[in-house]
Amino acid sequence: MQVGVLEVGLIVISAVSATFLARRSHRPWLLGIPVQVAVISICTPADPVSTLMIALPCCVMYALGVLKSGMNSQAVA
Repeated sequence: MQVGVLEVGLIVISAVSATFLARRSHRPWLLGIPVQVAVISICTPADPVSTLMIALPCCVMYALGVLKSGMNSQAVA
């Protein structure tokens, strides 16, 4: 499998967005989202649609799991 230019763009966009949101909201666990997107980009076919179809639900489940677990705001992903 290969990672295309669009997938690299998705990883960069998710990293910049997560970093901005993590600093603004003091929730460092958000930095785990770009890591997920990077792994998903490597494991899916080289097109952005399949990457997004898998990455969006995974990131939502990750965020809901962390929020439901009651993790304190100082914990890191």
